[in-house]
Amino acid sequence: MAKAVVGGMIGIEALRSSGDQRVDTCDVDDARMAIGQIFCPHFLMVTGKAEQSFHARHRLVKETGYSINLVTYGAQVEIDPGELSRFFLLQIPIKGESLVKCGSSQTLAVAGKSATLLSPTLQTRMLWKEGCEKLILLMERTPVEDYLAKLIDGEPGHIEFDPSIDLTSPIGQGILRHADLMLCSSLAGDMPPAYKTMLRDGLTSLLLSGLRHNHQQTLARPTQDSGPHAVRKADEFIRANAACAIATADIAEAAGVPLRTLQDSYRKARGRTLIEAVQSVRLETLRKMLLAGRDELTVADAVFACGLGHLGRAAFAYRERFGESPSETLRRARN
Repeated sequence: MAKAVVGGMIGIEALRSSGDQRVDTCDVDDARMAIGQIFCPHFLMVTGKAEQSFHARHRLVKETGYSINLVTYGAQVEIDPGELSRFFLLQIPIKGESLVKCGSSQTLAVAGKSATLLSPTLQTRMLWKEGCEKLILLMERTPVEDYLAKLIDGEPGHIEFDPSIDLTSPIGQGILRHADLMLCSSLAGDMPPAYKTMLRDGLTSLLLSGLRHNHQQTLARPTQDSGPHAVRKADEFIRANAACAIATADIAEAAGVPLRTLQDSYRKARGRTLIEAVQSVRLETLRKMLLAGRDELTVADAVFACGLGHLGRAAFAYRERFGESPSETLRRARN
């Protein structure tokens, strides 16, 4: 599969060919109505000279709490959705550029250089230049706000991000890699819910920790140590539930402390993050299943049963941990 230009993202071409095609029209009103049903009602007008080049195309894959969209209009268009209200929009230009006004900020988003993150409570208006194409991650508002509430152990109210993202910065590169991982995993078929939950929360954590927003100072405050009891409770919960669709917030709730407190304390006590701990238990469970060597067992079945969603990445992590591939372990167990 050929790689897309932006950040080495490999899932774009697959989305173009295999995503759910919701819109394919040269009629502006039809495009406005159809795309408005996917996102929200909005104003849409062709503003460039080449009106005849208008051709709206929209493909998507939908998951729990988010969707991944590929959108282009062909011609230059002005889009005015007002406040998005129920979701955040991470917009990554794949081709061309757009001028995005969000709240009091204005950003020129250019393929390979910059992207935007639109917040639901800020007025938004956009000018997509001719030929602009964007990968758009729609993140439902409630899961994002719930995640922050668990981090700070309180009700944060609305979250408003600085909309500009520098795709050449370390955080921008991290966002690109994570978005591509989410896309490839969604297109790969029946991935375990546990893996998709981890990806969703991972992107939320990345955005909250790496970008500027109105709760940044709160998250920067030092936390109190939760003590060894909470860390042990976290370990117990992880071992018992690693194969399920658990989130880091679930682990913190089981440990009885705020998420950010547990994250800091667990890292100090165990030298790794909660996500890394979950991954470690899943790899250990995978090894036990493979060593049992049941005749009907396949590596893919074992990987998915353990909550490890991506077969290739699971095999790489397994070899890193145990010095052999999952198939080698299974073969050896059967001999």
